[in-house]
Amino acid sequence: MIGAVLIGAVLIGAMPVGAMPVGAVPVGAVPAVAGATGSRAGGDRTDARDQAAAHAPSLPVAARALAPAAGAPVVATGAARTVTGPWAVGQPFVPLAAGAGRAVADVVVTGTGGPGSARDVAGHVRPAAAGAPVALQRWTPAGWRTVDRGRAGVDGAFTLRLVTGGLGNAQYRVVAPHWLGQPRVASDAIDVGAYGDLRAVLPPDEPCQGAVAFAEPGCENPDLAGRLMPDPRRGVGWHRDTNGAFTCFHGETDVPVERCDYGSTRPDALRVALVGDSHAAMVLPGLRDQAERLNWRLHSYAAARCLLADPGPVDDECHFRRGDLLRRLLGGRYDVVILTGYRQTAAAPDAIALALRRLLGTGAVVTVIGDGPKLDDATLACATNPAATVAQVVACAMPRAAALQPPDPLLAAHAQAPGTVLVDTVDLMCGAADCRPVVGHVMAYRDLHHLSATFGRSILAYRLGPVVAALDARAAGERGIVG
Repeated sequence: MIGAVLIGAVLIGAMPVGAMPVGAVPVGAVPAVAGATGSRAGGDRTDARDQAAAHAPSLPVAARALAPAAGAPVVATGAARTVTGPWAVGQPFVPLAAGAGRAVADVVVTGTGGPGSARDVAGHVRPAAAGAPVALQRWTPAGWRTVDRGRAGVDGAFTLRLVTGGLGNAQYRVVAPHWLGQPRVASDAIDVGAYGDLRAVLPPDEPCQGAVAFAEPGCENPDLAGRLMPDPRRGVGWHRDTNGAFTCFHGETDVPVERCDYGSTRPDALRVALVGDSHAAMVLPGLRDQAERLNWRLHSYAAARCLLADPGPVDDECHFRRGDLLRRLLGGRYDVVILTGYRQTAAAPDAIALALRRLLGTGAVVTVIGDGPKLDDATLACATNPAATVAQVVACAMPRAAALQPPDPLLAAHAQAPGTVLVDTVDLMCGAADCRPVVGHVMAYRDLHHLSATFGRSILAYRLGPVVAALDARAAGERGIVG
């Protein structure tokens, strides 16, 4: 589920659970449904959370509460059916009658770090009642497990502590048990990431390789001396360095963008969408190969042309595809949306920005990856000369100012969409005066403007760093995140 900037309250009517009016019936939990992964999805194929929501009982209600015990029924006013089964992890509460009632509200998580690091979880139980017990629970495949307990203060405030487990995303919730006749309630699920230093978590294929050479100038690896990976002087292997980037990609503008699913199938996975053109396709391999480790459920939406933007007039070639894609993203309940594309896209910055601002309204961390430098023919020919030495290939370069033309519309769109996160890695490919096709002994390009999959792996940690920082800031309740 999307972890909002300020975790929303979960409400229940003030009436004790035992005080059930005539005609009310117990309503059990929604059964969890397993979702597919690592596969193609021609449309908006539902995953486990979507299917659980689709099977939810139809109740004329607006608030939610937790059963007296995990898996036990809850009482709902005005319900007309009974559904049995274990709690659906992605949607663990059943709607109940609306009304002024008890809630766990204003939940924020502070702290950062990798596995084994501590976080403080603070919030309020409302209405305030000094001494009310609270419990912090983490989702596990075996169900929700309590990791800390405490009591609310005079103003209903509480602070609990957790210690992160494995690498990547996990979900927690705060439960206020039955107390002094008040019903048991809980917060929405809260995403907590344990990533630590991504440079160590997501290293390049070899030490000091690729983007690391620019990011850490003092990094040295004698084993790289005299090598180019892949070697652009030998055959076409460097040109084919895609690592399956285009297995889910098409060029038609009159059909919906195909969605392909990768990574974690766990119900507590972070939901991430990668959106864009062929340059997004080249970002995919690095993300795809790490998504399961990070407990990310990755959906890719990559297709030629028609970069995500406001759909524009109905007679525009991209109107249908942009409108359909934006609708799917807005309804996808994503935690993170990543957009990238070619600097020579036909999409106007203000139209891209309009789409970005709409996505911000969903509560997602909306990220723009700026495009990389574009080589000219002479520089690429220099790097691919079969007669050149390694030193000559490494020396091939072109002026930085020329490589960054035309201006990247994604940078302009980011400036017009306050709250989006910008990932600009040009400085990991270019010096102050020039840009080179070979970076840290890696052939960074597979043509004039597409980056190679090998280089993409070396730059992944630096691309995801701002995303993880924004997720931590959102969990801590910070607004107006701008990268």
